[in-house]
Amino acid sequence: MRSVPSVRVVVDTNVFVSGLINPRGAPGTIVDAVIEGRITPVFSSETLAELHDVLARPRLQRVLTRAATPPETLLARLASVAELVTPGAVIERIRDPKDAPFLAVAATRPLPDAIVTGDSDFERGRYGGVPVVSAAVLAAALATDCGRIP
Repeated sequence: MRSVPSVRVVVDTNVFVSGLINPRGAPGTIVDAVIEGRITPVFSSETLAELHDVLARPRLQRVLTRAATPPETLLARLASVAELVTPGAVIERIRDPKDAPFLAVAATRPLPDAIVTGDSDFERGRYGGVPVVSAAVLAAALATDCGRIP
């Protein structure tokens, strides 16, 4: 396995959920990279609380009991590797105001390397200078020697 420098990434909740449900897809690669320390996920207390709340939903519990990586394992790893930041000021608008907390995390300094999401409400390619990429794009970048996000 290559040694890829860790990248600081705002990971949308949907990527973590998708990665736990389907570990063989690109979101699963993102979950693995977080657990392996190749990605440093950047959270605010609000975005981390959202992830905890979503993973605790009863309808997801049935699906996640079969996950290759149990949610508890992911959350325990996040407790040790995640970077918790104070949200920055959000100047730009996003279609779904519920996603604004992720933009606030992306507005912190130093800027994260990317926002990774599968959410179409992130309509722009960049917010505050931070590129918005899909899990597939980030997974492909992690597979390269440099791990650089386009």
